[in-house]
Amino acid sequence: MASARRSKATKCLIVAATAALCLVCFSCAPAPSAPASSDEPKGADTAAEDAPTTPADASMWSMDIDCGVCHQDKQASTEDSSLRACTHATQAGATCITCHSDESTLSTVHQDATAEGPMPKKLKKTTVDAQACQASGCHDMSADEFKALTADVTELVDSNGTMVNPHEVMGLTAGHADIKCSDCHSEHKADAGAATTCISCHHAGVYECNTCH
Repeated sequence: MASARRSKATKCLIVAATAALCLVCFSCAPAPSAPASSDEPKGADTAAEDAPTTPADASMWSMDIDCGVCHQDKQASTEDSSLRACTHATQAGATCITCHSDESTLSTVHQDATAEGPMPKKLKKTTVDAQACQASGCHDMSADEFKALTADVTELVDSNGTMVNPHEVMGLTAGHADIKCSDCHSEHKADAGAATTCISCHHAGVYECNTCH
């Protein structure tokens, strides 16, 4: 009888000890990690991976872009009261594309252009057309009106004393017909003078044909 009681007491102790051990284990076990929420902000590494790597390219250029960001010297000329670019900007409200309207050619020359790249000194692949200069509301005068406007100009005198009206010679020959407004009129810098254009063909300083060759 006493032996049965001891056996039963031993079993109870074993059960109690097992229960206590289980309680300790469960109470000390680390809580399971919560699944990462898709709404949490990405880390720096992930953000770097998702950042665009394509550099700015020619597709960013357009006719209404701020030209002064790259062409700073030209932009400065529109604020220099001694230059015609300033007159056009302040008195006529002209912008870059008012005169530089050749969108197709401008788009081509800007294909590989960057703000850090070298800026061209001259427009080698595009020009300001006479149509832009003589557009309605600008210098929209007839050939006779242009001649009358410069009838008293005395700048063009050759070595023989022959004086010519700069607008009167326009169209006289094939060579004169090719002269553009911008060949004699500089907007972004001080005028070199129409005589400079003349001397490029009239090397001897004589305003007559067949005097050089």
